[in-house]
Amino acid sequence: MRRKDDGAVSGTRMLVAEPTKGGSERRRPPVRLFIGVFGAAVLFIALWVSLSGQSSGSSPGSGGGTSVASPRAGSPGGSGGTSRATGSADGVPVGYPQSEEGVAAAAANFEIARSSGSYITNKPYRDKLIGQIMVPESFANQISRDDRATAQLVAGFGLQDRKASGLLLRSACLGTRVSSYSDHVASVDVWMTSVAGVPTEKANLPVSARWTTYTYNLQWRDGDWKITSIASVDGPTPLQSDGSSPSSMEAFRTAEEEFNAPPYVG
Repeated sequence: MRRKDDGAVSGTRMLVAEPTKGGSERRRPPVRLFIGVFGAAVLFIALWVSLSGQSSGSSPGSGGGTSVASPRAGSPGGSGGTSRATGSADGVPVGYPQSEEGVAAAAANFEIARSSGSYITNKPYRDKLIGQIMVPESFANQISRDDRATAQLVAGFGLQDRKASGLLLRSACLGTRVSSYSDHVASVDVWMTSVAGVPTEKANLPVSARWTTYTYNLQWRDGDWKITSIASVDGPTPLQSDGSSPSSMEAFRTAEEEFNAPPYVG
């Protein structure tokens, strides 16, 4: 098996707002608002970590010689066609090439599917999806963990039932890195961002964002890439540069109605 140890960080910067001309400072949100939003965001993160998999170590991009690579042609986020799936199962692309580009696309698409409102709130869909994308011997453990985690998320968001209509959840892949690869086994890091919440004024939590890097271990089985295990760490997470206040719940309701869900990447 060949290890990929290039540690160059590409395309990730932390932005800090510059002072305005004339020495005047940009107006900052009240400290009370910041504390309230921060506390709710911490609760959201604690809930989301339980679905992300077992966390360990520092996040890629934060040190230790690891990074999330920028998209390149032929990989998720790139412009090539060598990573495309050849079919679909339960609405999720499957049938990826036996290549680094193919396994990267598979991992990214599998995590996009797991980061959907239907996956959180619809048990039959969750079972069917995991059955399609995971090796059979790992199914029971993963579905047990995800069932517990999604139940906590539903309770934390204050949803009264398990229908997806009340939950806003949008996720997108920001990049992938193939950390090890052979024709039979591979490990892929997937850098994701998610926006989640119930866009009502009476919600337990405000709509909040989270950045996570998932590590997918996969095997080549029956002509396709299948997951053997999933783990995660935080970030890389950007700093909001302008100190602006969160948008209103009405803005999120409108966005949920008017914007299509993010597409798969391969």
